[in-house]
Amino acid sequence: MRRLFKTIQWKIVVIYMLLILLAMQFIGAYFAREVESYYINNFSEALNAQASLLASLLEGDLRTRESKEESVEQMRLDIDNLINNLVKINGANVQVIDQTGTVLSTTEDRSIIGQRTSQPEVTVALLGTRSESMRIDPRTGARVKVLVLPIKGDQIVYGAVYMVASMEGTYNTIRKMNGILASGTMIALLITAGLGFVLAKTITKPVKEMTRQARSVADGDFNSHVRIYGTDEIGQLGMAFNHMTRRLQEAISLQEEEREKLAGILSNMSDGVIATSRDGQIILMNRAAEEMLQVKMENLISKRRTLPELLGLPPEDEMPLHRQTEPLFIEMLLPNREEVILRVTFTPLQHDSGKRGGIIAVVADVTEQQQMEHQRREFVANVSHELRTPLTTIKSYVEALLDGAVEEKELSNRFLRVTMSETERMIRLVNDLLQLSRFDSQGVRLHCKEVDMNQMLRYAVDRFSMFGEQQEVALDLEIPEALPSVYIDPDAINQVLDNLLSNAIKYTPQSGRVVVHAQHLRRQERVQISITDTGIGIPSRDLKRIFERFYRVDKARSRGQGGTGLGLAIARELVQAHGADIEIASEWNVGTTVTFWVPSFRGGSAG
Repeated sequence: MRRLFKTIQWKIVVIYMLLILLAMQFIGAYFAREVESYYINNFSEALNAQASLLASLLEGDLRTRESKEESVEQMRLDIDNLINNLVKINGANVQVIDQTGTVLSTTEDRSIIGQRTSQPEVTVALLGTRSESMRIDPRTGARVKVLVLPIKGDQIVYGAVYMVASMEGTYNTIRKMNGILASGTMIALLITAGLGFVLAKTITKPVKEMTRQARSVADGDFNSHVRIYGTDEIGQLGMAFNHMTRRLQEAISLQEEEREKLAGILSNMSDGVIATSRDGQIILMNRAAEEMLQVKMENLISKRRTLPELLGLPPEDEMPLHRQTEPLFIEMLLPNREEVILRVTFTPLQHDSGKRGGIIAVVADVTEQQQMEHQRREFVANVSHELRTPLTTIKSYVEALLDGAVEEKELSNRFLRVTMSETERMIRLVNDLLQLSRFDSQGVRLHCKEVDMNQMLRYAVDRFSMFGEQQEVALDLEIPEALPSVYIDPDAINQVLDNLLSNAIKYTPQSGRVVVHAQHLRRQERVQISITDTGIGIPSRDLKRIFERFYRVDKARSRGQGGTGLGLAIARELVQAHGADIEIASEWNVGTTVTFWVPSFRGGSAG
């Protein structure tokens, strides 16, 4: 019920009824007072007129009594006839009292005739003054009007008329009229309530519809509209609300479209984007930034992480990022222990009021670029060094020959052999560089066909058997009797085998051993080849860079062995071109094992 009276419809009805009730109360009070005054005054005037008439008529009888000696009984009889005929209409009780205060006649208890009355009003009237009052009849409890008039003539008081008239009839009439007024008020209130309800409904129904529509709009439903019932102010409000709904729908659709575009751009950006609030806490991060930093945006937001904490930078008071105009290069250690180099560009945001807002940080992983730049510089330095050494040697020997060493046959032949050796070394270097350059620009072009792997490995071991004997290194072949055929480019795999066998023999000391092992991995449908030596090995810190171009573990010894530092890089390119992979395992001063695999041929096997 309390909730019902909180509605505007019932408030309008209640206020309307209260206004009508208040008006009816004022009108009723005024009407009741005027009616009561009218009937009481009318009753009093009628009683006074009757009493005055009776007094004037009795004045003659009482005066006659003074001048004639008439019997008392006859006079009383005349007075009785007079008062009975005159006052029987309104039912008033009348007493006629002579100048001595003796009751001469009455319309009520006749036993009091001849007795002296002790009414104070009568005493006052016998002195010539009329009196009028209202009292409660002790016998009936009714309200009565008491009127006492002196009977006088020629300034002589002959007696008095004492009248008592009941006013209950008048008050009953007043009560009936008040009841009629109250009934009319109740009927008016009921009619007012009905009309007020209808009137309030015409006002509140559009308001309720607009309220429901507002809730629907708040929930994202823009399809329904407010019904228009007229062109009044409420109808105009409904039309304005429908227009607002359409404009709001258009604005939200446009905003959603822009948000989807922005989300699509952020999601597909290769650079990471991080947005912060005014206090530096992270509020947005795209997928590229999450992958780049190996974090989750939800965790950062829940932990209220700041941008300096995420990037490992000094606090904001020590290094204000909104003043950072140049990109920062930051080296970070990711959770997976991977070291990366990030280029971070900061863009401060400003509010319309001019206050400082958050920061947009664009993060780019430049680790590969930095490494490539470093490798490029190192590559140029290595190539320059590799070419300068033999060129310097050739120049020195040519100058010696020009200075006269050519005259000495034995010395000149030795100088020419050295010059030839250095020239061949430069040719190998240039050929390797040209091959890698071709791989980089055109990719590795293979001419694959079915090859007997067993035969290829035996032929490779035979090619290096004499070189192994010269280095006093044992070269063994451990392969099963039957290996499946493989689908490879034989020239490319032969180059790989030549490079691996050459390195294994060169870096294995005398009395060492090199073993070529092969096995068929049926589940993976591949043939795996391993070359194991008992050589000097490779330190663990150098293993991750061993396939880089020009990288050497022992540069002096490698150069002395005639290596260019490009063999393993070429071998990896050739193996990976077959869709395979190569890996190396080594222990310093124990030995090295290089393993690569090639896909087996499904059409059959060779023995």
